[in-house]
Amino acid sequence: MKNLILLLICATLTGCGAVYYVPNTQNVPAMKEKGQTNLSVGLNSSESVDGFEFQGAYGLTNKIALQLNGDWVSSSDGPSSGSGHILELGAGYYKNLSKNFVFETYGLMGFGGMKYEDNYNTPQEIKANFFRIGLQPSISFTSKYFIASLSGRLANLNYNSVSGNLIDDVDYLKANNSFWLAEPALTLQAGFEDVKLQLQFQYSYNLTDPNFVQDYSLVSIGLKVNLNTKKN
Repeated sequence: MKNLILLLICATLTGCGAVYYVPNTQNVPAMKEKGQTNLSVGLNSSESVDGFEFQGAYGLTNKIALQLNGDWVSSSDGPSSGSGHILELGAGYYKNLSKNFVFETYGLMGFGGMKYEDNYNTPQEIKANFFRIGLQPSISFTSKYFIASLSGRLANLNYNSVSGNLIDDVDYLKANNSFWLAEPALTLQAGFEDVKLQLQFQYSYNLTDPNFVQDYSLVSIGLKVNLNTKKN
């Protein structure tokens, strides 16, 4: 079943049980200079959840940038429901390859949690926290009214504090609590010089366990604002 549109990383519900992981939208700011400040809000949708998120990025120097991202997702299917959240911090390097091309790479740390409840007969639930650390390189074509970016996130996902009375799910996640993920994404931005509509398509591949119960794709749409007062 497919709900309608934003992501995260987290886990939640499908119509047939808990989903342990959902990716969040990748923040690809296409940073070009010191003082550049990007803010965005948006919605996302995966196979099992819909969500709301915010993203921010700041050019600390002419080479170093920071970012902060948050995502909250939820889903409901009759007596079952799921929710999740993530807060992500990042720092990285950027370089203008030419007038129109920018390279960036960010180190990322994310902290979050998930919860799934099934109240069909006897109430049952599973809860867990997670920590994700990763690397996200990208290359972007930039112009005044259009930006296109190819990015990829390689990340290690670890679960902790797993609890609940969905015994099979709890036992599984305790025994299988660390995974490597490869997540390519395409981001398109179009609009005015300082305000653009952003659309991102992302896939998530579990390199450790291809059968891991997660969402494997995410579509997000949002509005991005560039607060930088300098004009190129």
